[in-house]
Amino acid sequence: MNRCDNVMNYTQLYMTIINLFCVIFVGFLLRKFEAIDEKTMSGLNKLIFNVLFPIKIMMSFYHVDFGQNLNTKYFLYLIFMFTFHIFLTYHIAKFTNKDRETLVLEANAMSRGNAIIMSFPILSVLYGNAGIVMAGAMVGISQFFYNLYTVGMYESLEEGDKSSKKELLINVMKTPLMIGVFAGVFLYVTHINLFFLEKPMRDLGNTAGTLALLTMGYGLDFKIDLNKIKSILKVCFVKLLVLPITGLIFSRLFGLSEIQNVVSLIIFGAPTAVNTFVFAKKYNKNASLAGYYVVSTTLLYFLSLILLVKLI
Repeated sequence: MNRCDNVMNYTQLYMTIINLFCVIFVGFLLRKFEAIDEKTMSGLNKLIFNVLFPIKIMMSFYHVDFGQNLNTKYFLYLIFMFTFHIFLTYHIAKFTNKDRETLVLEANAMSRGNAIIMSFPILSVLYGNAGIVMAGAMVGISQFFYNLYTVGMYESLEEGDKSSKKELLINVMKTPLMIGVFAGVFLYVTHINLFFLEKPMRDLGNTAGTLALLTMGYGLDFKIDLNKIKSILKVCFVKLLVLPITGLIFSRLFGLSEIQNVVSLIIFGAPTAVNTFVFAKKYNKNASLAGYYVVSTTLLYFLSLILLVKLI
């Protein structure tokens, strides 16, 4: 496949990874030299979670052209895979953890991918605008599944057995990220034109990933508990290999087209999403461990991608 062979140059991938780690390192330096205090970074994290990421999610639905490649078969495939991966990652984490907090951290790190930052440049090289449209549609649809899953797990962790399923669902639905999903669906269905607001809204949303990387770097202390190495390696294996390979197997069973197969493989194989760290920070859980999930899977991504491309 000639187009896929272009990926073997990896120039754009290397530059993307280098850029990500430069931002993370800047965040680490801000803490090292005490350029910014904890209170400021805490406020920035709230801004990211409550405003910037919801805007980014909302704008991912705006003026999306799903195109002919996102047909009924592909839509059914996505629903099946999102559901299957949520089920799979939760039970892998549950089976291998007694501590519920680590279970939640691992399950989210395994299931959520940094698709926009890491996968979009690769798909642009492979398929141009068609690849971006397919990836954008897939990411937009995934927002409902993964945000409901993530927020539900964290809210359940906070409430324990004290709240009913109805109360938990209400808490999930009123979180900023889910409001961003609903707002995005509303924009897509109604075709409302934002006119001059589109660019500033997109610009605001686009800052979410960079600022999240900055706050993640600020939270890293590079003192990894050796007992957590097993957890980190487990997340890397499931996120970078198990999810994309199962996605490819089922895409072939569904009889999908070439572009649908490739987009699914690369999106499902993306390293752990930055907002995994954002969620852990928001709910006062082990944000440092969540950060190492992001860093480790990102470091290993270009190696796993070489293997994945061989499977196409």
